[in-house]
Amino acid sequence: MAQVLAAVMNGLRSIVRALWGLQERRFFATFDAVMSAAVSLTTALVVCLLSSTNGLRAEVAVAYI
Repeated sequence: MAQVLAAVMNGLRSIVRALWGLQERRFFATFDAVMSAAVSLTTALVVCLLSSTNGLRAEVAVAYI
């Protein structure tokens, strides 16, 4: 009986670890997406503000190296 209980507890521990790992991955993926959006919005805002204060046209270029 003790061996069966130990096996059940081991199985439950494995399930909890798997679920915890999936939850951490989901959190980090969401965090990365939010940070990327925040950086993009901040960059666009800075370019817009700099171009409006200098009287220049906003231009963003992508460099492929």
